[in-house]
Amino acid sequence: MERVALDTSFLIDLQNERRGRGGVVGAIAFLEAHPDTELLLPSTALGEYLEGFADPSSAAAQALIAPLRVLDVTAEVARHYAAVARALRDSGQLIGTNDLWIACAARVAGIPVVTRNVAHFRRVPGLTVVAYAR
Repeated sequence: MERVALDTSFLIDLQNERRGRGGVVGAIAFLEAHPDTELLLPSTALGEYLEGFADPSSAAAQALIAPLRVLDVTAEVARHYAAVARALRDSGQLIGTNDLWIACAARVAGIPVVTRNVAHFRRVPGLTVVAYAR
């Protein structure tokens, strides 16, 4: 894998593993197994992650995400989101709004999404989903 988009679950699990909170679920192991993979952060995942901090601009909040390149929501991503949301809603398979934005940003960029929430992301047609959780 040359480039991947990270779901919010990956960031949270990585942060918890580094701090020794909760069990090891595989985020650090994923990074160790893919040292040359470029990690991109969909802007929606960035917002979800930062929401967990009282001060999103604090050093603690920025430490994990500072080296990541942000994958922005563009007009093309928005059009893709609209089409996929409608199709999933019509089929009774709609996933959470933020997950769908993350998925569509990754899909338009032509890169896989790395997530613990594999079942939801696999509903998005044409999206490659990579599981990291054990």
